[in-house]
Amino acid sequence: MPLFTIDETRCKRDGLCAADCPAGCIVFEKGGLPEPHDKKQAYCLDCGHCMAVCPADAIRLSCFSDAGEPVDRSLNISFDQAEQFLKARRSVRAFRDAPVERDLLDRILVAAEYSPSGHNARPIRWVVADGRAKVAGVAGAVAEWMRAESEDESNLARALHLPGIVRAWDNGTDMICRNAPALAVAVGPKQGITPREDGVIATAYLELAATAAGLGACWCGYLMAAAAHAAGVREFLGLKDTEAVYGALMLGHSARRYPAIPPRPAPEVDWL
Repeated sequence: MPLFTIDETRCKRDGLCAADCPAGCIVFEKGGLPEPHDKKQAYCLDCGHCMAVCPADAIRLSCFSDAGEPVDRSLNISFDQAEQFLKARRSVRAFRDAPVERDLLDRILVAAEYSPSGHNARPIRWVVADGRAKVAGVAGAVAEWMRAESEDESNLARALHLPGIVRAWDNGTDMICRNAPALAVAVGPKQGITPREDGVIATAYLELAATAAGLGACWCGYLMAAAAHAAGVREFLGLKDTEAVYGALMLGHSARRYPAIPPRPAPEVDWL
């Protein structure tokens, strides 16, 4: 199968696809049609830059079953709007007793697939607990790890104040997953190009997509710590020995509104 196909009736023969290909997979000579590079095509990143930059929608990477979609510039937001959105984002730890629609979860997960990834490797998969009962199951597995660490009086238990979290759990208060109606866990390989960075960025993308969709979200640090140390939690999540958790988000409809943006200190910057 060829690396890509060209619609000769559409192609403007401008060479933009070749010029923008980050791996140099496309050969172009003025007046001709783009062609795959004999050797470099093996290093294609499947990033779609060639499709994105083509003004005529004339090129299609064979790895994609679907065509690209046009950018709707009418939906572009201004920097003022983006700045307001980013500043107004809050970590939400109180959720309404309402489920998150599966279609909405699917949509924000698809949006997160567009996060930057080293070499466009996109190694992250998602483990999703949909519904409070499933999330409570995850929290319970984490609580058992916390209990064992607390009984051992480990350094980790002291550093993370785990005995208090366990006491709260035993008294019916979930400080682990905050009774969230949904939970998304970013899982990736321990070895790879940049799996940790990819997981963190993908989770950040998912949080922003959730916020834009009207959901509240908060990173679930206790789960991430447990997944790094507890075989029981890893087994509950279905992790392989070669995999690690790089991000986790509690998701749900926020129980509170946040009408104000609190101040932040000025960034510390060293201009070179």
